[in-house]
Amino acid sequence: MGLFRTSARAAESSTPKGECPQCWEHAYNRAIHRSLAPREDCPQCVDHMVNGCPGFNRH
Repeated sequence: MGLFRTSARAAESSTPKGECPQCWEHAYNRAIHRSLAPREDCPQCVDHMVNGCPGFNRH
């Protein structure tokens, strides 16, 4: 096991202050996007790109 390797649960629980937990988890937890086909967009990620992060910059 690598020195800097983190589990999905560790990435989820260590979201830096001021960062969107969903964006952070989707960026660092590969299991979330594993079920998508090649070049298929994640619906939650697309929603965040279009509408912003809930609780941060949602319009």
